[in-house]
Formats: sequence, structure tokens, C-alpha cells
Amino acid sequence: MTIRACSTSWESASGRVVGWSGGAVRPAVLTVSCDEETDRAVCGALEAQLAGVAGQLLLRSEELVAAQLRVVGAIGSYRAVPPSEVRPSAHRNVVRVVAALRGAEHPAAGAVEEDEQETGRRRALQGIPSADVLVAYQRGIALLRDEFLRAARAEGLPADAALLGVQRIWQVGDRYSNDILAGHRKTGFDLVHREGQHRRMLLTRLLEGTMTTEQVVTAGVGLGLAADRDYWVLRARSAGSDPVTLTRVLERAVGAQDTVLIGDYRGDAAAVLSRPVADEPAGDITVGLAGPAVLSRLGVAFAEATRLLEAAIRFGRGGVVDRGRMALRLAVADERELGEYLHARYVELVSAESATGEALLASVETYLSRRRSIPEAAAALSVHVNTLRYRLARFAALTGADLQDTETAFEVWWALQYRNLCESPM
Repeated sequence: MTIRACSTSWESASGRVVGWSGGAVRPAVLTVSCDEETDRAVCGALEAQLAGVAGQLLLRSEELVAAQLRVVGAIGSYRAVPPSEVRPSAHRNVVRVVAALRGAEHPAAGAVEEDEQETGRRRALQGIPSADVLVAYQRGIALLRDEFLRAARAEGLPADAALLGVQRIWQVGDRYSNDILAGHRKTGFDLVHREGQHRRMLLTRLLEGTMTTEQVVTAGVGLGLAADRDYWVLRARSAGSDPVTLTRVLERAVGAQDTVLIGDYRGDAAAVLSRPVADEPAGDITVGLAGPAVLSRLGVAFAEATRLLEAAIRFGRGGVVDRGRMALRLAVADERELGEYLHARYVELVSAESATGEALLASVETYLSRRRSIPEAAAALSVHVNTLRYRLARFAALTGADLQDTETAFEVWWALQYRNLCESPM
């Protein structure tokens, strides 16, 4: 017989070598091989000794189950779990440890009614964190290991037999702890996925206004939204990001909030927030923001956010846009007949000047956007101030527009914005 471990001492989990009189230990790898007849006789003696101690543990199974319930019950999250829910797991631990000490790879058929993946699943559904589930299982196995060592010392088992027994107990712990975590992880993932689907569905129904006021209030309260407070609604779009990535960017941009309900929506991202966006989102993201609105008016606010988003994109505006930033451009987009009239009066005549028409229109638009300051506009266009003055005079000659008159300047601005809207790819 070859035993690859110290026959009179073993290594603890901390690395300290302790003797037979030591406390709880985790052995180094121990391999027993019985190749010769004499070895088989020694192996048989070891197995018989382990089986004797295993029988004693089995007779004390109820006591050992109760002891496990006590150590597991001391874990905070388990205090909400009835002992009757934990008892089957504690019983399985005893059965499996006894079977392992007797040299059986698995307990006898019918001795274990439920596998540990199912235990992990049930704990996930009960809201027990995976770390606590693992701690609970390890404490139960450690308790049985300690009870085995006490019984082994009382029976006078040699260190080789005790070391082999402890190794078998730890192998049980390692094997089934993986099963518990696998069941917990799978169920946790499924729960998160279902919760995400549920929230996205409710978000869509809230924003599209497909529920009655009573349904809106009920669904909103279920999502942490109060019926008696105001919220902001947004819709965001990015040409370079998929909806999932866009949602994550928005989550960072909205910052810490009392309420954040956010998800993908028809290729965009949408959200209900307890206050407006804290930071401008990075990248090529445009956000239409509407509010404040009470819970029952979220659908109306979302329709406004959608209009703002689409108008901003058509006008080439990025970042966060609200009614304050887009009010006049929304009017330009809505008043198509007026836009056509002003476009014909101030733009079409200039556009006919094929050689200089585009330069004239760009110069006028820049001049108006720079508070009608010729030095600022010339610098923005990278032209001499006299060149800009010539272009403005040429525009006035073609259209009859006096850009010093505020009303006329506003009409020209409207015509140019309508032109931008018509040339938008949307």
C-alpha cells in the first residue's frame, strides 16, 4: 500500500502542520493504492475503521442535522428561511459524508431526494446571496468533519485512517458546493433576465400610454414610481451604438437618482427619471428630454421627448435637448406652409446664384448665429470682414432683406432653418 501523505501529521487550511491531537484540518492530497495482497489487507483495515466511525455518525444523524441548522441559522440572510427549508440539505450532508467515509462514491438510491442544484435554485428564489449559500454549505460540511475527527479520536483511529476520512469529507464538500453554486447562478441569471423583460415591457406600456390611469399608477408603484410626484422622460438615439450600449452610457450620464427606469425602446433607449439628466452623454448621442410630468402623463411627455429627439437630429443638434433649446425649431418643423413661403422668398433666389449662392447663405446663417456681429462671424468663417460685408450686401440686394431689422432677420433665420430641415437625411 502506498499512501502519499504524512502518516502522523497533516496540513491545515492555513498551512500549519498539526498532529493527530490537533483541531479541524484540511488534508493534503492523499492517495491510497492497493497493488499487493498485503496492501489490500491494510486498506481493508482502514476502510473497516472508517466504516465504523461512519456508522456512529449515521446513528447521530438527527443530532448532526440539528447542529447544522444552528450554524446555518446564524448567517444573517438565512434567518428569513424556515428551518424546515434547510433540514433536507443538512440531512443530505450527513448521508453523503457517511457514504463517502464508507468508500461509496454516491449514497444509496433513495437516500437523497433532491440534488444540490435544486437547493441552489431554491435559495436564489428566496433571495439568499450566493456567497451566503456557499458559506452555509461549507459550515455544514466543516461541522461534520469536526464530528468525524472527534469520533475518530475517541475510537483511537490511526492518523492515516483519519487523514483519509477528512480527505473524503472535503471531496464531498468540493463536489456538491459546485452544484449548489451552479444552480444558484442559473436561477439568478434567469430571475434577472425575467425581471429585465418585465421592466422593459412595463416601461414600454407606460411610455406608449396603452394602460388606463389606474393601471399606470399600479404598474408605476410596482417599479418604485410614486403617483404624486413629477418625473422626466427621455428618448435617446445614437448612430454608432446599439441599444444595449446606449442604455449603459445613459445609465452613467443620468447619475445618482431616486428613481431610474431605463431600457431599450425600438432601437433607441428610453428612461423615466426622478430629475433631469445630470451630464451630457459622451459620443454621438442625441437625447430628447421632456418633463416634469406626473405618472399618469408619462405617455404625453414621452411623445414630446420623441418629437424633440427627431427634430434635434434633423437639425443636426446633439446632446440633451429639451423644449427650451428646441422651441423655435419645433415650430419650424411644424409650420411647413410658412417654411415653404419664407424659403421661396429668402433662399431660392440666392440658391439660383450657382457660383456664390452657398457661400452667401452660409455667411448669412453664421452672421445671425453670432449675434449679428461681423467680426465674430468673419472669424468663424475664416474670411476678411470686408468679404463678409460684401456677401451680406449681395444677399440683401438679391432678396431685399434688411438684416438690421429684427423681424426680417427672424424671417431669414426661419427660412434657413427650414432649408436645413429639408436637407436633413430623415
